[in-house]
Amino acid sequence: MKILFVLMVIIFNSEINPQSASSFFPQNHGYVWRYKMIPLDTLNNPIDSLVFYRVDSLTTTANLYNRSAKVVLTKVGDDPFLYLEPYLDTILYSFDQTIGYEYLGMSQLEAIADLIALFIGDTTSGVYNFFRSFVGWHSYYPFASTVNQQYTILSRDTTFTIDTLSLPLRFQILGRRFNDQTKITDIGTFNCKKFTLEWRLSYLLVFPPPIPPVPVKLIGIVDTLWIAPNHWIVKSFTPSTIVDLSLLGIGSFTIPGIKMDIHNPPVSFNDYYSEISSFQLFQNFPNPFNPNTKISWYTPHSGRHILKLYDILGNEVLTLFDDYILPGKYEINFDASKLSSGVYLYRLSNNNLTQSRKMILVR
Repeated sequence: MKILFVLMVIIFNSEINPQSASSFFPQNHGYVWRYKMIPLDTLNNPIDSLVFYRVDSLTTTANLYNRSAKVVLTKVGDDPFLYLEPYLDTILYSFDQTIGYEYLGMSQLEAIADLIALFIGDTTSGVYNFFRSFVGWHSYYPFASTVNQQYTILSRDTTFTIDTLSLPLRFQILGRRFNDQTKITDIGTFNCKKFTLEWRLSYLLVFPPPIPPVPVKLIGIVDTLWIAPNHWIVKSFTPSTIVDLSLLGIGSFTIPGIKMDIHNPPVSFNDYYSEISSFQLFQNFPNPFNPNTKISWYTPHSGRHILKLYDILGNEVLTLFDDYILPGKYEINFDASKLSSGVYLYRLSNNNLTQSRKMILVR
């Protein structure tokens, strides 16, 4: 009887107090993740000649888009160290009890938006406006969800038109939690939470009411992730995906897969510096900032140079610089005291040359 009582107490407590989502994320600012990225061929064999690397850095915690956000800067390159390269993008995480949230921005949606716009011949920005409606916080990782049960992170229906042909489509992000798995990595062995995230595009077969539309999957890109306590994502695997659009009269093609493993590079390396000789827009400093930061660039060309600021949705906010200049290095001070907290994009253009970077304003 005593053993039965103890078991009931354990089960009851595990249901009432499931593991906190934030316990899987590093607690100290300055934490750095280093990943080895291995592309996969159509048979999901690694292509070692195309290996590249990714570095993430937890920089701060800030109130962004109405949530307390863990701000992670990220960059990729073919150098396993990447120490001298600027951070190019931003990932935002947030945690509420047993749920891990991630902020979905247009930088994550552009690839699939480009793909759909290309195939349906959209020239009206209708596809991009549709995907802009997805931008925001989404509950990607419900750590207390039922094992092997699919959950919906996001689902939207729309209709696109090609000439006179209407295409009813459904875009979804679907998740699933699996049984925990032990993973051996470069930085240790962990008992990991395992999730899959599927980006799915379906064609809707529409029937007269009250019969609901029947989705026929066109694209399904599945990413499997392993999340370790205090370390977050230590491994992910996205297999190569065959996309069959014959239903739309387009044919089929393959999207290459990729394998990502937490990586522990050698401790020492030789610093290297390259002479600046090309058009370059540098990462603002400091970043994140409040409310002042410096933006610098180098140009080998004479001519009109325009530096503009955009919000996370791609809307123009300010023109920061617009002038005719000679070759050389330039720097401006930017005061963002009149802007709200958030992630912004700044873009420098000169003739046919354009470069962009992201900055984070925190209050």
